[in-house]
Amino acid sequence: MAKAIESLDWNIDAILELFSDIRGEFALILFNKSKNEIIFGRDRLGRRSLLISASSESFCLVSVGANGNLIELPADGIYHMNLNSDWSKIKRYNYPADTEVENHGNNELIFINNFDDSPLDVEKVLSNASEFTITVDAIPYSKKLPEHWNFQQNVSDTSTNQGEEIALVDELLNEAVSRRIKYRKGNIGILFSGGLDCSLVVYYAAKNVSDVIYLFSVAFGKSEKDFAACPDRKTAESSYLELCQVCPTVKLELVRINIFKDELEDKRRNHIRYLINPRVSVLDDSIGSALWFASSFPVELERCSVLLSGLGADELFCGYSQHRRIHDREGIGALGADVQNMIERIAERNCGRDDRVISDSGREYRMPFLDLDFISAISKIPISKRCNLKLDRGVGEKSLLREVAKSKGLVSISGLEKRAIQFGSRIAKMANGKQKGDFISRDLVS
Repeated sequence: MAKAIESLDWNIDAILELFSDIRGEFALILFNKSKNEIIFGRDRLGRRSLLISASSESFCLVSVGANGNLIELPADGIYHMNLNSDWSKIKRYNYPADTEVENHGNNELIFINNFDDSPLDVEKVLSNASEFTITVDAIPYSKKLPEHWNFQQNVSDTSTNQGEEIALVDELLNEAVSRRIKYRKGNIGILFSGGLDCSLVVYYAAKNVSDVIYLFSVAFGKSEKDFAACPDRKTAESSYLELCQVCPTVKLELVRINIFKDELEDKRRNHIRYLINPRVSVLDDSIGSALWFASSFPVELERCSVLLSGLGADELFCGYSQHRRIHDREGIGALGADVQNMIERIAERNCGRDDRVISDSGREYRMPFLDLDFISAISKIPISKRCNLKLDRGVGEKSLLREVAKSKGLVSISGLEKRAIQFGSRIAKMANGKQKGDFISRDLVS
Protein backbone atom coordinates (compact mmCIF):
# COMPACT_ATOMS: atom_id res chain seq x y z
CA MET A 1 0.00 0.00 0.00
CA ALA A 2 2.78 2.44 0.91
CA LYS A 3 4.50 1.83 -2.44
CA ALA A 4 1.22 2.26 -4.31
CA ILE A 5 0.57 5.60 -2.62
CA GLU A 6 4.14 6.76 -3.22
CA SER A 7 3.82 5.97 -6.93
CA LEU A 8 0.83 8.33 -7.16
CA ASP A 9 3.07 11.34 -6.35
CA TRP A 10 0.58 12.76 -3.82
CA ASN A 11 -2.15 13.13 -6.45
CA ILE A 12 -5.18 13.52 -4.19
CA ASP A 13 -7.74 12.29 -6.73
CA ALA A 14 -5.65 9.20 -7.47
CA ILE A 15 -5.16 8.50 -3.76
CA LEU A 16 -8.90 8.79 -3.13
CA GLU A 17 -9.62 6.40 -5.98
CA LEU A 18 -7.15 3.94 -4.49
CA PHE A 19 -8.91 4.16 -1.12
CA SER A 20 -12.29 3.51 -2.74
CA ASP A 21 -11.00 0.13 -3.96
CA ILE A 22 -10.06 -1.03 -0.45
CA ARG A 23 -12.57 -3.50 0.97
CA GLY A 24 -10.89 -4.05 4.32
CA GLU A 25 -10.97 -2.16 7.59
CA PHE A 26 -8.65 0.82 8.00
CA ALA A 27 -7.90 4.04 9.79
CA LEU A 28 -4.97 5.87 8.26
CA ILE A 29 -2.77 8.93 8.48
CA LEU A 30 -0.49 9.80 5.55
CA PHE A 31 2.17 12.49 5.96
CA ASN A 32 3.96 14.13 3.04
CA LYS A 33 7.07 15.67 4.57
CA SER A 34 8.10 17.73 1.52
CA LYS A 35 4.64 19.32 1.17
CA ASN A 36 3.95 19.30 4.93
CA GLU A 37 0.47 17.89 4.31
CA ILE A 38 -1.50 15.05 5.83
CA ILE A 39 -4.35 12.88 4.59
CA PHE A 40 -6.34 10.97 7.19
CA GLY A 41 -9.62 9.15 7.60
CA ARG A 42 -11.47 5.94 8.36
CA ASP A 43 -12.91 3.37 6.01
CA ARG A 44 -16.45 3.67 4.62
CA LEU A 45 -17.95 2.00 7.72
CA GLY A 46 -15.46 3.37 10.27
CA ARG A 47 -14.46 -0.13 11.37
CA ARG A 48 -11.21 1.17 12.88
CA SER A 49 -10.89 3.87 15.51
CA LEU A 50 -9.42 7.32 14.82
CA LEU A 51 -9.71 10.15 17.34
CA ILE A 52 -8.95 13.82 16.79
CA SER A 53 -8.36 16.84 19.01
CA ALA A 54 -7.38 20.41 18.19
CA SER A 55 -6.74 23.72 19.86
CA SER A 56 -5.05 26.94 18.87
CA GLU A 57 -1.75 25.37 20.00
CA SER A 58 -1.97 21.72 18.99
CA PHE A 59 -3.46 19.18 16.59
CA CYS A 60 -3.61 15.48 17.43
CA LEU A 61 -4.69 12.25 15.70
CA VAL A 62 -4.63 8.98 17.69
CA SER A 63 -6.41 5.64 17.68
CA VAL A 64 -7.00 5.73 21.45
CA GLY A 65 -6.46 8.34 24.16
CA ALA A 66 -7.62 9.45 27.60
CA ASN A 67 -7.76 13.20 26.98
CA GLY A 68 -11.18 14.74 27.46
CA ASN A 69 -10.88 16.96 24.38
CA LEU A 70 -10.75 14.02 21.92
CA ILE A 71 -13.67 13.25 19.63
CA GLU A 72 -14.20 10.38 17.21
CA LEU A 73 -13.35 11.44 13.68
CA PRO A 74 -16.57 10.94 11.71
CA ALA A 75 -16.39 8.16 9.12
CA ASP A 76 -17.85 10.50 6.52
CA GLY A 77 -14.91 11.00 4.16
CA ILE A 78 -11.17 11.40 3.70
CA TYR A 79 -9.64 14.55 5.22
CA HIS A 80 -6.79 16.63 3.80
CA MET A 81 -4.83 19.32 5.65
CA ASN A 82 -1.91 21.60 4.81
CA LEU A 83 0.15 22.02 7.98
CA ASN A 84 1.85 25.16 6.64
CA SER A 85 -1.41 27.05 7.06
CA ASP A 86 -3.82 27.51 9.93
CA TRP A 87 -5.25 24.12 10.91
CA SER A 88 -8.57 25.74 11.70
CA LYS A 89 -9.42 24.98 8.06
CA ILE A 90 -9.50 21.53 6.46
CA LYS A 91 -10.82 19.74 3.38
CA ARG A 92 -13.04 16.67 3.46
CA TYR A 93 -13.68 14.51 0.40
CA ASN A 94 -17.11 13.16 1.29
CA TYR A 95 -18.20 9.56 1.20
CA PRO A 96 -21.57 9.18 -0.55
CA ALA A 97 -24.51 8.57 1.80
CA ASP A 98 -28.24 8.28 1.22
CA THR A 99 -29.34 8.73 4.83
CA GLU A 100 -28.71 11.39 7.44
CA VAL A 101 -26.19 10.36 10.09
CA GLU A 102 -25.62 12.47 13.19
CA ASN A 103 -22.24 14.28 13.08
CA HIS A 104 -21.63 13.23 9.46
CA GLY A 105 -21.22 15.89 6.81
CA ASN A 106 -20.88 18.77 9.27
CA ASN A 107 -19.18 21.97 8.13
CA GLU A 108 -17.42 22.32 11.46
CA LEU A 109 -15.54 20.15 13.95
CA ILE A 110 -15.94 21.65 17.41
CA PHE A 111 -13.57 20.79 20.26
CA ILE A 112 -14.19 21.47 23.94
CA ASN A 113 -10.69 21.75 25.38
CA ASN A 114 -9.93 21.19 29.03
CA PHE A 115 -6.64 20.20 30.61
CA ASP A 116 -7.92 19.34 34.07
CA ASP A 117 -6.43 16.38 35.91
CA SER A 118 -9.77 14.57 35.55
CA PRO A 119 -10.54 14.92 31.83
CA LEU A 120 -13.42 12.43 31.99
CA ASP A 121 -15.28 14.37 34.68
CA VAL A 122 -17.96 16.03 32.54
CA GLU A 123 -18.86 18.72 35.07
CA LYS A 124 -15.24 19.85 35.40
CA VAL A 125 -14.76 19.82 31.66
CA LEU A 126 -17.77 22.04 31.06
CA SER A 127 -16.95 24.48 33.87
CA ASN A 128 -13.38 25.04 32.59
CA ALA A 129 -13.99 24.59 28.87
CA SER A 130 -12.56 26.56 25.99
CA GLU A 131 -13.78 26.01 22.44
CA PHE A 132 -11.84 25.56 19.22
CA THR A 133 -13.47 25.13 15.81
CA ILE A 134 -12.14 23.65 12.57
CA THR A 135 -14.00 24.77 9.47
CA VAL A 136 -14.52 21.94 6.99
CA ASP A 137 -14.54 22.57 3.25
CA ALA A 138 -16.70 19.66 2.09
CA ILE A 139 -16.10 18.34 -1.42
CA PRO A 140 -18.99 16.17 -2.72
CA TYR A 141 -18.32 12.68 -4.05
CA SER A 142 -18.37 13.06 -7.83
CA LYS A 143 -17.18 9.71 -9.18
CA LYS A 144 -19.17 6.61 -10.04
CA LEU A 145 -20.29 4.88 -6.87
CA PRO A 146 -18.26 1.69 -6.27
CA GLU A 147 -20.61 -1.28 -6.10
CA HIS A 148 -19.26 -2.29 -2.68
CA TRP A 149 -20.30 1.11 -1.33
CA ASN A 150 -23.91 0.67 -2.44
CA PHE A 151 -25.98 0.06 0.71
CA GLN A 152 -29.36 1.00 -0.78
CA GLN A 153 -31.95 -1.46 0.46
CA ASN A 154 -34.32 -3.43 -1.74
CA VAL A 155 -37.82 -2.80 -0.39
CA SER A 156 -39.66 -4.37 -3.32
CA ASP A 157 -41.99 -7.32 -2.89
CA THR A 158 -40.43 -9.26 -5.75
CA SER A 159 -41.01 -12.99 -5.69
CA THR A 160 -37.72 -14.80 -5.11
CA ASN A 161 -36.44 -18.32 -4.64
CA GLN A 162 -35.56 -18.92 -1.01
CA GLY A 163 -33.27 -21.81 -1.89
CA GLU A 164 -31.21 -19.52 -4.10
CA GLU A 165 -31.11 -16.87 -1.36
CA ILE A 166 -29.90 -19.40 1.21
CA ALA A 167 -27.20 -20.54 -1.22
CA LEU A 168 -26.16 -16.94 -1.86
CA VAL A 169 -25.84 -16.08 1.85
CA ASP A 170 -23.96 -19.33 2.39
CA GLU A 171 -21.45 -18.51 -0.34
CA LEU A 172 -21.01 -14.85 0.59
CA LEU A 173 -20.65 -15.40 4.33
CA ASN A 174 -18.15 -18.20 3.80
CA GLU A 175 -16.09 -15.84 1.62
CA ALA A 176 -16.34 -13.01 4.16
CA VAL A 177 -15.14 -15.23 7.02
CA SER A 178 -12.43 -16.87 4.92
CA ARG A 179 -11.06 -13.46 3.90
CA ARG A 180 -10.66 -12.47 7.54
CA ILE A 181 -8.82 -15.56 8.74
CA LYS A 182 -6.77 -16.51 5.70
CA TYR A 183 -3.87 -14.19 6.54
CA ARG A 184 -3.03 -14.30 10.23
CA LYS A 185 -0.35 -15.30 12.70
CA GLY A 186 -1.71 -17.59 15.37
CA ASN A 187 -5.12 -19.01 16.15
CA ILE A 188 -8.48 -17.32 15.88
CA GLY A 189 -11.03 -16.56 18.56
CA ILE A 190 -14.69 -15.65 18.34
CA LEU A 191 -16.66 -13.44 20.71
CA PHE A 192 -19.27 -16.02 21.61
CA SER A 193 -22.65 -15.57 23.29
CA GLY A 194 -24.00 -18.72 21.65
CA GLY A 195 -26.47 -16.70 19.58
CA LEU A 196 -27.34 -17.15 15.92
CA ASP A 197 -24.90 -14.62 14.44
CA CYS A 198 -21.70 -15.63 16.25
CA SER A 199 -22.56 -19.32 15.88
CA LEU A 200 -22.72 -18.94 12.10
CA VAL A 201 -19.32 -17.23 12.22
CA VAL A 202 -18.00 -20.23 14.17
CA TYR A 203 -19.44 -22.63 11.58
CA TYR A 204 -17.81 -20.87 8.63
CA ALA A 205 -14.53 -20.38 10.48
CA ALA A 206 -14.48 -24.13 11.16
CA LYS A 207 -14.83 -24.75 7.42
CA ASN A 208 -11.68 -22.74 6.74
CA VAL A 209 -9.20 -23.74 9.47
CA SER A 210 -7.79 -26.97 10.84
CA ASP A 211 -6.43 -25.69 14.18
CA VAL A 212 -8.22 -24.87 17.42
CA ILE A 213 -10.86 -22.11 17.52
CA TYR A 214 -11.43 -20.36 20.85
CA LEU A 215 -14.97 -19.33 21.75
CA PHE A 216 -14.84 -16.56 24.37
CA SER A 217 -17.90 -16.50 26.65
CA VAL A 218 -18.04 -13.78 29.30
CA ALA A 219 -20.34 -13.64 32.33
CA PHE A 220 -20.59 -11.23 35.25
CA GLY A 221 -21.76 -11.94 38.78
CA LYS A 222 -21.37 -11.45 42.51
CA SER A 223 -20.88 -15.13 43.30
CA GLU A 224 -19.89 -18.38 41.54
CA LYS A 225 -23.49 -19.53 41.14
CA ASP A 226 -24.31 -16.37 39.16
CA PHE A 227 -22.07 -17.38 36.25
CA ALA A 228 -23.79 -20.66 35.42
CA ALA A 229 -27.16 -18.90 35.64
CA CYS A 230 -26.08 -16.14 33.25
CA PRO A 231 -28.32 -16.23 30.11
CA ASP A 232 -25.43 -15.92 27.64
CA ARG A 233 -23.45 -18.65 29.44
CA LYS A 234 -26.38 -21.05 29.21
CA THR A 235 -26.78 -20.32 25.51
CA ALA A 236 -23.04 -20.56 24.91
CA GLU A 237 -22.91 -24.00 26.56
CA SER A 238 -25.80 -25.41 24.50
CA SER A 239 -24.69 -23.86 21.20
CA TYR A 240 -21.13 -25.05 21.78
CA LEU A 241 -22.36 -28.66 22.03
CA GLU A 242 -24.40 -28.33 18.85
CA LEU A 243 -21.48 -26.78 16.95
CA CYS A 244 -19.16 -29.57 18.12
CA GLN A 245 -21.56 -32.10 16.62
CA VAL A 246 -21.90 -30.22 13.33
CA CYS A 247 -18.17 -29.40 13.04
CA PRO A 248 -16.40 -32.59 14.24
CA THR A 249 -13.19 -32.05 12.27
CA VAL A 250 -12.14 -28.89 14.12
CA LYS A 251 -11.37 -28.50 17.81
CA LEU A 252 -13.64 -25.89 19.37
CA GLU A 253 -12.67 -24.72 22.84
CA LEU A 254 -15.20 -22.85 24.95
CA VAL A 255 -13.34 -20.35 27.14
CA ARG A 256 -15.48 -19.46 30.16
CA ILE A 257 -14.59 -16.01 31.47
CA ASN A 258 -16.12 -15.24 34.89
CA ILE A 259 -15.85 -11.67 36.18
CA PHE A 260 -16.75 -10.62 39.72
CA LYS A 261 -18.09 -7.15 40.41
CA ASP A 262 -14.98 -5.92 42.23
CA GLU A 263 -12.75 -6.90 39.28
CA LEU A 264 -15.11 -5.13 36.87
CA GLU A 265 -15.05 -1.96 38.95
CA ASP A 266 -11.26 -2.00 39.34
CA LYS A 267 -10.49 -2.55 35.64
CA ARG A 268 -13.09 -0.05 34.50
CA ARG A 269 -11.90 2.66 36.88
CA ASN A 270 -8.18 2.23 36.13
CA HIS A 271 -8.10 1.11 32.51
CA ILE A 272 -11.24 0.39 30.47
CA ARG A 273 -12.80 3.84 30.70
CA TYR A 274 -9.76 5.34 28.97
CA LEU A 275 -10.29 2.97 26.05
CA ILE A 276 -14.00 3.75 25.80
CA ASN A 277 -13.22 7.50 25.83
CA PRO A 278 -14.60 9.74 24.32
CA ARG A 279 -17.82 7.72 24.67
CA VAL A 280 -19.43 8.09 28.10
CA SER A 281 -22.93 6.58 27.96
CA VAL A 282 -24.22 3.74 30.13
CA LEU A 283 -24.58 1.61 27.00
CA ASP A 284 -20.99 2.32 25.95
CA ASP A 285 -19.84 1.40 29.45
CA SER A 286 -21.69 -1.94 29.49
CA ILE A 287 -20.81 -3.07 25.98
CA GLY A 288 -17.24 -1.74 26.04
CA SER A 289 -16.44 -3.35 29.39
CA ALA A 290 -17.96 -6.70 28.41
CA LEU A 291 -15.99 -6.74 25.15
CA TRP A 292 -12.75 -5.84 26.93
CA PHE A 293 -13.00 -8.77 29.35
CA ALA A 294 -14.08 -11.17 26.57
CA SER A 295 -11.26 -10.15 24.23
CA SER A 296 -8.37 -9.78 26.67
CA PHE A 297 -8.59 -13.19 28.33
CA PRO A 298 -5.36 -15.17 27.71
CA VAL A 299 -5.30 -18.71 26.35
CA GLU A 300 -2.58 -21.09 27.52
CA LEU A 301 0.30 -22.02 25.23
CA GLU A 302 -1.39 -20.75 22.07
CA ARG A 303 -1.36 -17.31 20.51
CA CYS A 304 -4.81 -16.04 19.57
CA SER A 305 -4.21 -13.15 17.17
CA VAL A 306 -7.57 -12.53 15.47
CA LEU A 307 -11.02 -12.09 17.00
CA LEU A 308 -14.22 -12.39 14.98
CA SER A 309 -17.74 -11.34 15.93
CA GLY A 310 -21.26 -11.38 14.51
CA LEU A 311 -21.61 -7.58 14.48
CA GLY A 312 -23.63 -6.41 11.50
CA ALA A 313 -26.07 -9.31 11.22
CA ASP A 314 -28.79 -7.57 13.24
CA GLU A 315 -28.43 -4.44 11.13
CA LEU A 316 -28.71 -6.27 7.80
CA PHE A 317 -31.30 -8.90 8.67
CA CYS A 318 -33.52 -6.79 10.95
CA GLY A 319 -32.72 -8.31 14.33
CA TYR A 320 -33.52 -5.36 16.59
CA SER A 321 -36.88 -4.65 18.24
CA GLN A 322 -36.64 -1.18 16.66
CA HIS A 323 -37.00 -2.84 13.25
CA ARG A 324 -40.23 -4.53 14.27
CA ARG A 325 -41.68 -1.27 15.62
CA ILE A 326 -40.85 0.66 12.46
CA HIS A 327 -42.21 -2.10 10.23
CA ASP A 328 -45.49 -2.27 12.15
CA ARG A 329 -46.00 1.49 12.35
CA GLU A 330 -44.54 2.84 9.11
CA GLY A 331 -44.16 -0.04 6.68
CA ILE A 332 -41.46 -1.65 4.59
CA GLY A 333 -40.19 1.59 3.01
CA ALA A 334 -39.40 3.13 6.38
CA LEU A 335 -37.79 -0.12 7.48
CA GLY A 336 -35.48 -0.06 4.46
CA ALA A 337 -34.40 3.49 5.26
CA ASP A 338 -33.71 2.52 8.87
CA VAL A 339 -31.65 -0.52 7.88
CA GLN A 340 -29.51 1.60 5.56
CA ASN A 341 -29.11 4.27 8.22
CA MET A 342 -27.98 1.68 10.78
CA ILE A 343 -25.30 0.50 8.37
CA GLU A 344 -24.13 4.02 7.54
CA ARG A 345 -23.86 5.02 11.22
CA ILE A 346 -22.41 1.81 12.60
CA ALA A 347 -19.06 3.57 13.07
CA GLU A 348 -20.65 5.88 15.62
CA ARG A 349 -22.82 3.20 17.25
CA ASN A 350 -20.29 0.44 17.60
CA CYS A 351 -17.13 0.17 15.56
CA GLY A 352 -14.87 2.90 16.97
CA ARG A 353 -15.50 1.97 20.60
CA ASP A 354 -15.30 -1.78 19.95
CA ASP A 355 -12.03 -1.46 18.04
CA ARG A 356 -10.41 0.49 20.87
CA VAL A 357 -11.34 -1.91 23.67
CA ILE A 358 -10.63 -5.11 21.69
CA SER A 359 -7.35 -3.94 20.16
CA ASP A 360 -6.02 -3.32 23.68
CA SER A 361 -5.60 -7.09 23.94
CA GLY A 362 -3.14 -7.11 21.03
CA ARG A 363 -5.69 -9.04 18.97
CA GLU A 364 -7.13 -7.76 15.72
CA TYR A 365 -10.91 -7.38 15.51
CA ARG A 366 -12.59 -8.49 12.28
CA MET A 367 -16.29 -8.49 11.40
CA PRO A 368 -17.42 -10.78 8.54
CA PHE A 369 -20.99 -9.44 8.43
CA LEU A 370 -19.54 -5.96 7.77
CA ASP A 371 -17.65 -7.14 4.69
CA LEU A 372 -18.49 -4.49 2.06
CA ASP A 373 -19.19 -7.00 -0.72
CA PHE A 374 -21.41 -8.99 1.65
CA ILE A 375 -23.43 -5.91 2.64
CA SER A 376 -23.86 -4.77 -0.95
CA ALA A 377 -25.04 -8.18 -2.14
CA ILE A 378 -27.37 -8.82 0.81
CA SER A 379 -28.88 -5.34 0.42
CA LYS A 380 -30.15 -6.41 -3.01
CA ILE A 381 -32.23 -9.22 -1.48
CA PRO A 382 -35.69 -7.81 -0.65
CA ILE A 383 -35.96 -7.00 3.04
CA SER A 384 -39.21 -8.96 3.19
CA LYS A 385 -37.17 -12.06 2.27
CA ARG A 386 -34.47 -11.40 4.86
CA CYS A 387 -37.00 -11.15 7.68
CA ASN A 388 -40.70 -11.74 8.27
CA LEU A 389 -41.70 -9.42 11.06
CA LYS A 390 -45.28 -10.64 11.00
CA LEU A 391 -44.03 -13.78 12.74
CA ASP A 392 -43.11 -14.11 16.43
CA ARG A 393 -39.79 -13.16 17.99
CA GLY A 394 -37.17 -15.82 17.51
CA VAL A 395 -38.74 -16.68 14.16
CA GLY A 396 -39.47 -13.56 12.12
CA GLU A 397 -36.38 -11.42 12.63
CA LYS A 398 -33.35 -12.60 10.65
CA SER A 399 -35.53 -15.37 9.16
CA LEU A 400 -33.19 -15.87 6.18
CA LEU A 401 -30.17 -16.32 8.46
CA ARG A 402 -32.19 -18.80 10.50
CA GLU A 403 -32.86 -20.83 7.37
CA VAL A 404 -29.14 -20.78 6.56
CA ALA A 405 -28.40 -22.10 10.06
CA LYS A 406 -30.99 -24.87 9.68
CA SER A 407 -29.48 -25.89 6.35
CA LYS A 408 -26.16 -26.43 8.15
CA GLY A 409 -27.68 -28.57 10.89
CA LEU A 410 -27.75 -25.80 13.51
CA VAL A 411 -31.41 -26.43 14.27
CA SER A 412 -31.56 -25.35 17.92
CA ILE A 413 -29.36 -22.34 17.27
CA SER A 414 -31.65 -21.22 14.43
CA GLY A 415 -34.50 -20.65 16.90
CA LEU A 416 -32.64 -18.46 19.41
CA GLU A 417 -33.93 -14.94 20.13
CA LYS A 418 -31.77 -11.82 20.01
CA ARG A 419 -30.29 -10.89 23.39
CA ALA A 420 -28.14 -7.79 23.91
CA ILE A 421 -24.69 -8.44 25.40
CA GLN A 422 -25.27 -6.09 28.34
CA PHE A 423 -28.26 -8.17 29.46
CA GLY A 424 -27.12 -11.61 28.34
CA SER A 425 -23.77 -11.30 30.13
CA ARG A 426 -25.47 -9.70 33.17
CA ILE A 427 -23.03 -6.78 33.16
CA ALA A 428 -25.98 -4.37 33.28
CA LYS A 429 -26.84 -5.75 36.72
CA MET A 430 -23.39 -4.74 37.96
CA ALA A 431 -24.08 -1.02 37.43
CA ASN A 432 -24.10 1.30 40.41
CA GLY A 433 -27.74 2.33 40.46
CA LYS A 434 -30.36 2.24 37.73
CA GLN A 435 -29.33 4.25 34.67
CA LYS A 436 -30.82 4.35 31.18
CA GLY A 437 -28.60 3.34 28.27
CA ASP A 438 -28.23 6.82 26.78
CA PHE A 439 -27.47 8.49 30.14
CA ILE A 440 -23.91 9.48 31.03
CA SER A 441 -22.36 6.61 32.99
CA ARG A 442 -21.37 7.63 36.51
CA ASP A 443 -18.91 4.74 36.48
CA LEU A 444 -17.04 6.28 33.55
CA VAL A 445 -16.87 9.91 34.64
CA SER A 446 -16.68 9.78 38.44
